[in-house]
Amino acid sequence: MNKSAIFALMGLIPTAGLADFSGAYGGLSINSVSGTTTFGDELLVFGDTELGLGIKEDTAFGGFGGYQIQSGNFVYGGEIALTSAADGGLAGIQIEGLDTLTTDIKGRVGYVLNDRVMAYGTAGFSRVDVDLGSLDAQEDLEADGFIIGVGLDYLATDSIVLGAEFTNRQVDGSVADTIFAEELDVELDVQSLALRAAFKF
Repeated sequence: MNKSAIFALMGLIPTAGLADFSGAYGGLSINSVSGTTTFGDELLVFGDTELGLGIKEDTAFGGFGGYQIQSGNFVYGGEIALTSAADGGLAGIQIEGLDTLTTDIKGRVGYVLNDRVMAYGTAGFSRVDVDLGSLDAQEDLEADGFIIGVGLDYLATDSIVLGAEFTNRQVDGSVADTIFAEELDVELDVQSLALRAAFKF
């Protein structure tokens, strides 16, 4: 077999490459949300135990956008995401009008596994705004803290990225308590599992 035949045969054999996740992107997400609300005010502490109420499992919808730079297998970037849930609740009880808006500003570091898949970790700042109007509160809850998470992105086409991301938010804030007439400290421990779809520009 001559050299030209060998080169022709080699051209028929596919070679594995790395997926390209670089550039700007934007998309939508659907999120399954759960967690715990802890009240740190001394009036709601029994011994060494703080009163905690589970956050009602809920579905939230969001949008996100970011930019990534790829160097070989490694991908670095940043992302801003907004997520909204309506009629949330505590201790498994739905409360009409208890609406939540979450803003996340986070960095991402990923590793491209093959020609389609990237695994990544993410961390950054998170702010949670909760509308407490339905509870006759004097003010809404504004809590901020950090978010960490892990995820997988799948390059379905050159422009469409599908993914899944698990995150944990640890945020805290305070609200004016109408019963005890003082500030009530509130801590939120929120877990989210998101299914994401994005368009890469």
